[in-house]
Amino acid sequence: MTTTQVATGVTLDEWWQAYQLYTDYTELLDTRRLDDWIHLFEDTCLYRVMSAENQRAGLPLALMRCEGVPGLRDRVHAINEVSVYGARIMRHVVSGLRVTRSTEGGPDYQATASFVVTQSLEGEQTTLYASGVYEDRLTATGGRLRFAEKTAVYDGSLITNSMVYPL
Repeated sequence: MTTTQVATGVTLDEWWQAYQLYTDYTELLDTRRLDDWIHLFEDTCLYRVMSAENQRAGLPLALMRCEGVPGLRDRVHAINEVSVYGARIMRHVVSGLRVTRSTEGGPDYQATASFVVTQSLEGEQTTLYASGVYEDRLTATGGRLRFAEKTAVYDGSLITNSMVYPL
């Protein structure tokens, strides 16, 4: 193994590109720049938030599901213009990013990473909102990586309060 090759079969540069994608993802969500967040996804993407229990059982039920960029735009419109919810600050912490070259047709890479999301409601203490793992498929388009499929699998069986923002 050379210094530019990591154990997962991707180069350090490829891993770094994925790391930058995840950094952009969390920053855009945490700063509520959702219109920019959409640009991290392929036009035909699939975005899901589901419980580990449903995933283990092979059940397709997802707490949030958006198909393609139009589905993401609809969700962003609902957050910005339709939904009524209390003011909150969300913080995403992502660690343990693993990237492997895809052995299937389609997207170029598979990636997993652990996440923790905290929530601070106005006038209340910061609490743990969700923890889990991202199970994603990434593709290289126009010289950069984007999400072809993003699945946030949360550990608990419930999400506290309501889910306003994507995980």
